[in-house]
Amino acid sequence: MSGPDFRKRVLTADDLSLIASEVPALADFPGVRPWNRDKLWAAALDAFIEARTKDQRAAAQQALGAIQALDAIDRLFVRHDR
Repeated sequence: MSGPDFRKRVLTADDLSLIASEVPALADFPGVRPWNRDKLWAAALDAFIEARTKDQRAAAQQALGAIQALDAIDRLFVRHDR
């Protein structure tokens, strides 16, 4: 028995932008609108590297975790062959 074929569901880059814009940890990062995965990763990694306080590091880690979740959504639900 096989599981559901999630690849039949299709999201767009605009959908990912909408989802990302609702994540407080990503609110101020470039790459959210318009969606740009590479810019978003770069901004979050820069924030982590430049973090000086425990709170800044925690915020950067939350952003990195959110981006990892968005990457999973991107891989499963966004068609890139168009």
